[in-house]
Amino acid sequence: MTHVGPEMLPPLDIRGAFVRRTDLSYASLRNANLSDADASGAFFRGADFAGANLTGTVLIGADLTDAKNLTIEQLRSAVTSESTKLPAYISRAQIM
Repeated sequence: MTHVGPEMLPPLDIRGAFVRRTDLSYASLRNANLSDADASGAFFRGADFAGANLTGTVLIGADLTDAKNLTIEQLRSAVTSESTKLPAYISRAQIM
């Protein structure tokens, strides 16, 4: 049996999925497709967003505290609100 490490797995694809209040803390979301997913109230503490597609992703009330590699552009393409908890390196003014 051949061992398949995480580097061999395809990126996560949950476009359009309903993942409200799901805990994805510290998950590798590198190159993941979360477009149009409803992640309201989800936990992404410490998750790695390098290259992730967040177009239309609903992040209202989501916790992005300590998220890694999350960009202003990714957040601008998503749906956020005052209740979205941003990582310390991104201010709310930057995504408006």
